[in-house]
Amino acid sequence: MEIFLKIFLINQLLNKKQVLKKMKNKSKWFNDARFGMFIHWGIYSIPAQGEWVRFFNDISKEDYDNLATKFNPGKFNPVQWAKIAKNAGMLYVVFTTKHSDGFCMYDSKYTDFKITNTPYGKDITRELIEAFRAENIKIGFYHSLVDWRHPHYIPDMEHPDGKNGETSFPDRDLNIYRDYLYKQVEQLLTDYGKIDLLFFDYTSKYKTSSEWKAEKLLKLVYSLQPEILVNDRLSYEKTPIFYGDYCTPEISLPNQQPIINGKFVDWETCMTMNDNWGYHATDKAFKSSNTIIRSLIHCASMNGNLLLNVGPDALGEIPSESIKILEEVGEWIKKYGETIYQTHASKYTPPVGCYYTSKNEKTIYLHLVNPLMGDLILPELNGKVKRITVMNDDSEVPLITFWGTELLKNDELRIRPPKYLSKQTIDVLKIELK
Repeated sequence: MEIFLKIFLINQLLNKKQVLKKMKNKSKWFNDARFGMFIHWGIYSIPAQGEWVRFFNDISKEDYDNLATKFNPGKFNPVQWAKIAKNAGMLYVVFTTKHSDGFCMYDSKYTDFKITNTPYGKDITRELIEAFRAENIKIGFYHSLVDWRHPHYIPDMEHPDGKNGETSFPDRDLNIYRDYLYKQVEQLLTDYGKIDLLFFDYTSKYKTSSEWKAEKLLKLVYSLQPEILVNDRLSYEKTPIFYGDYCTPEISLPNQQPIINGKFVDWETCMTMNDNWGYHATDKAFKSSNTIIRSLIHCASMNGNLLLNVGPDALGEIPSESIKILEEVGEWIKKYGETIYQTHASKYTPPVGCYYTSKNEKTIYLHLVNPLMGDLILPELNGKVKRITVMNDDSEVPLITFWGTELLKNDELRIRPPKYLSKQTIDVLKIELK
């Protein structure tokens, strides 16, 4: 009997290790990719004032529904979109299958408020994922837990029917809405092949995870797509229970990798290119390509990803400003992609105003995100450096050991990057350690 018990315990331990290994392996592509494309697109692109236009402009349900009868993006070219993402260096895409407005950008079996009932008539989600898969780009779905249109969704302050403080909705049955949500998720994870990532959005501060029965919903998701990664938005609070696989700070750059329940977790910050997610005709506050590259470096330096959004217009065109910026980012990625992809945080402290990423224990990439005033002081690397080169031309960067060391700490090293380094782009030095 004791032998059988030992065998049982050993098998349990092995099974646990296999599960942990599988969990680690399923997130490997995500941690290697570092850069993805977010796409916010729907009938809200017609009024062209962002994805929350119904909420902020007090548009009635009837008037908003009427937008679906006008939606006909005849210039939509998913192959072009996929090439734009690929050329920018983006390795995964997250597409809005349904936003808070309830309109489905796929051929939902459970509502008539969907893309196949518009003048366009075709399943945009299917067209898009086929084009992106052809470019070997991983596929992610954004799907809103919130639904302003469904008659049994319970409104809160972030809903058109609850924004004025209304709290009593006796004719609504949350069980009916939850069943609708589950069926939509099931269809998305069944009808479109392998889906790599699911971005739920979102549990507001006015709700709890019980609204969706988060554990049950996650169980359904993992049963349909065992290798899928799910974000953290099934709950507002992240502790003591963490639902999902990774964190999603939004339009911000954290100062450290998130720690949940005492453990580092995978993460991705989602970021707009201007000031809106959905298409906004008058929003020209586009971030520069250097700002975006700095943000990508920042994320990679702390084991995180950047999910950068584009908001196509009602005809199906990505704004020309976005395309130009992504082309510029792509040119940088072509030179310096090895400093981003498959990298992780370095154990060494970078100079002030710079970032490190690390490929392995012997290679560090020093990103010069600001123009240099002169020599650089590298903390913790004195006596550890074999060679430093400028990545753009492989020229060697001298180690300054013959003067100017009297005020350095014992572990600090002074180097002299060449003066010709550009002030218009972000250069990178490759540090090879002994």
